[in-house]
Amino acid sequence: ENQLLPTELRREALALQKELEFDFDTPGGATTSQDDEYRWAGVEPPKVMVTTSRDPSARLRLFAKELCLLLPGARRMNRGRAELGALVGACRAAGVTDLLVLHETRGRPDGLTISHLPHGPTAHFTLSGAVLRQEVGGLGGAPLAAPHLLLLRLDSTLGKRVGTILKHLFPVPRPDSRRVVTFANEDDVILVRNHVYRRRGRTVELEEVGPRFQLRPYLIRLGTLEQGDAADVEWRWHPYTATAPKRRLLSVT
Repeated sequence: ENQLLPTELRREALALQKELEFDFDTPGGATTSQDDEYRWAGVEPPKVMVTTSRDPSARLRLFAKELCLLLPGARRMNRGRAELGALVGACRAAGVTDLLVLHETRGRPDGLTISHLPHGPTAHFTLSGAVLRQEVGGLGGAPLAAPHLLLLRLDSTLGKRVGTILKHLFPVPRPDSRRVVTFANEDDVILVRNHVYRRRGRTVELEEVGPRFQLRPYLIRLGTLEQGDAADVEWRWHPYTATAPKRRLLSVT
């Protein structure tokens, strides 16, 4: 009736109003991500930034460039002497949704950190078996269309969480896209493959276009990259427990 609330109800009304700010439905209905960091993913294409550790080798710079070809719309940024705080702040100001940082040891790419902005989570992976596009051989131009995604054997609670982090690096593909990116779990190691396919009559031909590498998660934090140890740990790999060789973390079986 456009009248002022009674004095005794005003404080309670303000508290209810604050609660209602977070009480609305998402476009896809109920979500399963912890803290709903990805509740609006898919409304707009992701904006991904790829960078490296300081003073990268030529191979790491080339791998970062090819990773941008794997992720449609991703852009590469030279790290220079920028601190992590300044780096994350610049990405937030530019509307970047995910920051990827590549690491190396003696010129060999061996680490990948994915930080979802503006609030997290941040996932840390060991990276191995990196094969560049030129090393795959017999390749034409790099396909730039948004790919269809295959997430194989990522069906445990942790596997779904990791799959959510990985799949939201990609925009929604068109139905006629001829490109497929596969994340296949094999003994808790995620094999990443990039293919294009062609129809030959009743058969389908696959051609790998690279790059090719393997990921293994070892830490997921709820905050962003610059928060470091101050962010809460959602999951951490414990390799030295007695049951570690027997467990399957990313899949149910």
